[in-house]
Amino acid sequence: MFDTNVETAYVWVAVGAVSVAVLGVTTQLPTSAPPDGAAAATTIDEVATSPPGSVATRDLQATEWSLTGRQLGLRSDGGTVHETLLQPVVPAVDASLAAVLDGERPSAVFDSPAVFKRATETTGPEREQWRPAPDRLTARHVAWGGVDVTLVG
Repeated sequence: MFDTNVETAYVWVAVGAVSVAVLGVTTQLPTSAPPDGAAAATTIDEVATSPPGSVATRDLQATEWSLTGRQLGLRSDGGTVHETLLQPVVPAVDASLAAVLDGERPSAVFDSPAVFKRATETTGPEREQWRPAPDRLTARHVAWGGVDVTLVG
């Protein structure tokens, strides 16, 4: 009457295995949501398709970001997202382009529109390069001397 059934051991082993599997899944779940790449891309697209002089900012919840032509990537502990932009943009990674992004007139930073154009053409990496993400993303549509670009930083 108090004997153990053979099936009882198998049931306990199965329950233990399922418990370990559930524990493994729950510990591997991300603790936060991935960054909102769609909102950041929409902000950039709105500025890129607006008249020159347009500017917009958006707070980023990402630890790293990449920007290559028409591709925006955001990465955090919650995951990585990539968004395709409507038009090519220029990352403002050097000091002179960052100054224009922050509101300086291109004529105050660059000697000529040709120098400005060269700076915008040589700044963007051809392949994805991850950099620390700013707390706030800024996009500015700039036109000067036949050069019409959207700077992002």
